[in-house]
Amino acid sequence: MSDLDTFLLGLVEDAAMPLPGVRRKRMFGCDTLFAEDTIFALIWKEGRIGLKFPDPAVAAEAMALPGSAPWKAGEKVMGGWVMVPESFHDDPETLARWVQRSHALALAAPPKPKKKAHKK
Repeated sequence: MSDLDTFLLGLVEDAAMPLPGVRRKRMFGCDTLFAEDTIFALIWKEGRIGLKFPDPAVAAEAMALPGSAPWKAGEKVMGGWVMVPESFHDDPETLARWVQRSHALALAAPPKPKKKAHKK
C-alpha cells in the first residue's frame, strides 16, 4: 500500500468508523468499507477515494462537484460510484459529510439474498 493510499484510508476511516456497522475489508485489490453487508467506500489503486451512491440523484449531485469522476475498473464504468474530488483530501469535514451520505444509503439498501449452499 502506498503512503497516499494509507493517508486516504485514514481520512475515510476517521469519517466512517464512528458510524454504525462499519467494517473494513480488502476487495478489488484495494481497501473497502462496508456498512453491515453493503460496500460504500473504497480507496482505488490510483490514489482516489470512491464512494457509492445508489440513489441516482445523489450520485448526480456528487458527480457535479468539480474534480469528481466516475469509477472505472479498466474500461468499465461502475454504476453509482463516484471518485470524489481530490480537494476532499484537504477538507475532512466535507469528505465526512459525503461519507455519511454514502453510508446512510448503504444501510438503507435492501438486504442481499443469502446464497444457497451447494449440495454435493
